[in-house]
Amino acid sequence: MLTRLFLASVRANAGRTALSVAGITLGVALGLAVHVINQSAISEMQQASRTLGGDADLTIRAGRESLGGFDENVFASVLATAGVAVASPVLEVDAAPVNAEGTGIQRAGQYGKASIKFIGIDVLRAARLQPGFIGEVDKGTSADSSDDQRFAALQPDQVFINRAARELLGKLPPPVATGTLMVVTGPERKTHVLRIAGSIELAQYREPLAVIDIAGGQTVFNQLGRLSRIDIRLQPGVDAAKFRDALGKLMPPGVTIATPEQTDKQSAAVSRAYRINLTVLSLVALFTGGFLVFSTQSLSVLRRRAQFALYRTLGVTRAELLRALLAEGAALGAAGGVLGAAIGLGLAHLALTKLGGDLGSGFFAGVTPEARLAPGAILLFAMLGVAAGVIGAWLPARDAVAEPPAHALKAREDSSAATRLPPAWVGSALLVLAGLLLLLPAIDEIPWAAYAAIAAMLFGVIALAPIVCAQIMAALPLPTSPIVQLAAHHIEKSPGPSAAGITGIIASFSLMIAMLIMVVSFRASLEQWLIGVLQADLYARAGSGEVNALNASTGAALAAIRGVARVDVQRYRSLALPSANADLPPVTLIVRPVNQRRAAVLQSLSVLRRIDEAVLEKQPLPVIWISEAVADLYGFAPGMAVRLPVDGVLRDAIIGGIWRDYARSYGAIVMDRDDYLQWTGDTRVNDIAITLAPGAEKSAVIAAIRAQPAIAHLDITDAGEIRKISLSVFDRSFAITYALEVVAILVGLAGISATFSAQAWSRRREFGMLRHLGVTRREIAALLGVEGALLGAIGAVIGLLLGIAIALILIFMVNRQSFHWSMELHMPWLALATLSLVLVALTAFSATISGRYAMSKQAVQTVKEDD
Repeated sequence: MLTRLFLASVRANAGRTALSVAGITLGVALGLAVHVINQSAISEMQQASRTLGGDADLTIRAGRESLGGFDENVFASVLATAGVAVASPVLEVDAAPVNAEGTGIQRAGQYGKASIKFIGIDVLRAARLQPGFIGEVDKGTSADSSDDQRFAALQPDQVFINRAARELLGKLPPPVATGTLMVVTGPERKTHVLRIAGSIELAQYREPLAVIDIAGGQTVFNQLGRLSRIDIRLQPGVDAAKFRDALGKLMPPGVTIATPEQTDKQSAAVSRAYRINLTVLSLVALFTGGFLVFSTQSLSVLRRRAQFALYRTLGVTRAELLRALLAEGAALGAAGGVLGAAIGLGLAHLALTKLGGDLGSGFFAGVTPEARLAPGAILLFAMLGVAAGVIGAWLPARDAVAEPPAHALKAREDSSAATRLPPAWVGSALLVLAGLLLLLPAIDEIPWAAYAAIAAMLFGVIALAPIVCAQIMAALPLPTSPIVQLAAHHIEKSPGPSAAGITGIIASFSLMIAMLIMVVSFRASLEQWLIGVLQADLYARAGSGEVNALNASTGAALAAIRGVARVDVQRYRSLALPSANADLPPVTLIVRPVNQRRAAVLQSLSVLRRIDEAVLEKQPLPVIWISEAVADLYGFAPGMAVRLPVDGVLRDAIIGGIWRDYARSYGAIVMDRDDYLQWTGDTRVNDIAITLAPGAEKSAVIAAIRAQPAIAHLDITDAGEIRKISLSVFDRSFAITYALEVVAILVGLAGISATFSAQAWSRRREFGMLRHLGVTRREIAALLGVEGALLGAIGAVIGLLLGIAIALILIFMVNRQSFHWSMELHMPWLALATLSLVLVALTAFSATISGRYAMSKQAVQTVKEDD
């Protein structure tokens, strides 16, 4: 009987049931897709790291390989330490392959050229620790005549490449010599022709990879005396923790020892906040889907009041009826969960194919993972769909079983689902709780308290909304029109039925407004920051990483070009700062001229806090400027003396101030170039900023650069193009947020439509009486439209205020605690006003259309019902 009851309800409310399932489907799909995408990317990175590390128990490294390594004399200390079974030195660099004319492959939508990761190994040691690096000699090559294939790997000019590298080489424009791999390296831009001796098959590593003898790699890539890492396997029975502590005392500053598990954590830590924030935002759609189930079930329960009463008189208990109605919600949730899981996996596959594992954010640049099935995650998100359905059905089911059967059989209209208002103290207590939660710090760099505060604030306002709505209607001066007066009277005197309608408006509209303000503020702040940072007209580089570093003469050659007013060089290094948290990724040291034009440079950096200029001038130590992430993660502050591990030596410096950096969430440090030269003598540069003289044409300057053989190879990028690419990356990374905004408003409007349908159904006798008194259908339609407009206007105002409050939490707490950067508040007033007016109009239209059946003959006939 109860099954037939459910099926009858589905048939009677097919459209709204489909919308309910669709709402949950969207929530589950988005949540699961985000989870699968990010977990696939993380797993790909970690698996690639494990593959390159082989069977190592520990890894010694200093920062990121692409930004320098450490002295190879460390390897001797490792070999002399008791407990080492195998130690394998590794050189790891990224270099772009080129054709015979020096032309590479431009990366679509990104800076620079497509590159190959080169791994330099000691083949005899790697054979015991990383056997996957030992390649198979291709038939017909010069190395094929060797009896021992390992001898081919010992040749300094021969490489073994994987399938992805071969595919990349196949994209090079001609002329390309068959069987060779050409790279251009070093400040002198020397061309190296490497012979492809054979292939390597590392199934778990799908990026372009080439293995070369370590001595040859150090020569080719201008890294003599440098290593990227040392992989160590310990002897059986050696305690890894004690060994690490003992060996750590022998390591120079900045060189760290990590287990594979710690390396995995570092890889995941960089993007963890981004992944969690996306997951939380995706669950907003699931919340709105649960609200849609609530609205649909409210209407369904109201229409079947008499049926429920009859079942109760025939012996169905309250508990049985409650379980049946909750089962209806669970069934809707299960349908949405299953469909959402299937669609989510499809979305994940599509996103990984089109956007990559970072959803455009840049956290997993260069990683092309495959979607990985996670049965646990699929089951979890499907169960979240079921939970949303059950929660959405609980309140209507509770009201249905609480109503006396005799009362319901008389078809009275004074009780309906969701008419029981919570006491005012509940909403007030939730708002107080939200305020207290905002005082709590983040836990493990995740703003859980801020998220809980947003939820408490949302439910607190929703709980108080009916009371506020009634008070507003009582105090609001309204026209004397009977239709308007009737509409206002009903809203004021029936806060319960009105509560369901205004709740949907507030829930969907406030979340949409909050996300809109947050995204607009972030984008505007990023654009302003880019304008400040990119003050030069043109930017030049030969490629990324140490292998493409330039020398000071390159800057001098550019400065001699006609039309160039000033040239500023920049150097990037990777520093592993000492910290009690071993999971923190390295920071980036940015070396640039600061002291010569300090005021202008600090303005371009958007310095937020700094020590006084008078105090700064008296500092005997070099002055550094740290980003907000460094200040948060390491507890640094302006005026504090710190020690930086640069080239294996601890260097003393003083913190001059804190600046805003949207490019590196793991932290960056800026220091003056002259101070850096005194520390290291390193004259290499990575980027060169070119400021043109007044009246100089960019195209003429670029043409003059191309005409100089010594600098013609440089990649020249316009500052405007860099800003455009950066903002396009931002838009891609927030694409899911834009989708959630659309989902929130569409699902909210669908819920509002179902709510007004329920109200119109419960008021059939009222409308029938009005028809008997001479009120036309058009006037009843106008009455419903006015009620919808009034509720829409009040809901829009409350939702707007709540959305602004939530946006402030997102901007000044969630983003600050998650990504360690601040932003300015930018209010899109025109968009907010437009959305509010559109919401009022859509609500009025939805109320009119949803109540159309109340204007039929059935409404007149209900007056004849026995009271």
